[in-house]
Amino acid sequence: MATHDKEGTGGKFELTRRDFLKAGAAAAVVGAAGADLVFTPSRANAADVAATYTTTCPYCSAQCGQKVDVAADGTVLDIYGDPNSPTNRGGLCAKGAGSYQLVTNPRRLGVPEHTAAVDGFDFTGRAWKRTGNDPWQEISLDTAMTEIATQLVSIRGTITPGGTAASNSKKVMFFGSSHMNNEPNYLYRKIIANFGTSNVEHQARI
Repeated sequence: MATHDKEGTGGKFELTRRDFLKAGAAAAVVGAAGADLVFTPSRANAADVAATYTTTCPYCSAQCGQKVDVAADGTVLDIYGDPNSPTNRGGLCAKGAGSYQLVTNPRRLGVPEHTAAVDGFDFTGRAWKRTGNDPWQEISLDTAMTEIATQLVSIRGTITPGGTAASNSKKVMFFGSSHMNNEPNYLYRKIIANFGTSNVEHQARI
């Protein structure tokens, strides 16, 4: 029994073990019953859809199936769950369900662009830089890569007071992606270990 005025509780809210188990069981039933109700069909006008692509959500390692409706000019009209996917059967979490606005939001800065040179990879294109709360400013991708490499080398070569490697300080951290497969993640982890830091985080947060 849940109560606010049980003798000896000082007016504090109490929940018995029995009521806690009942509430947990009820929540599990509601969650299971609603699992088949989360699928939302495309909101795009069928006449405007030139092609529909099957893909997976990039925001965690579950790789839930998604459908992407695209117009003739390449504009993304909608992104929704794939009902044929055995992983999610059309359902999407908050991150997956927000994919459409993440792609089309006018506040999105865009992604770094690059071209492949004949004699190897050439960092050409654009990136964005922000210092503190200053506005984002567009810089060349080559400049961005140069600044990142220069700062990493500088941090790796210094020592903080007390003899702790600066590479393990709060000056730098590595942020991983669960959407990469084993091989890229293996190489990425080797780079982190070679750098000498334990400041590693992961993006799979539901």
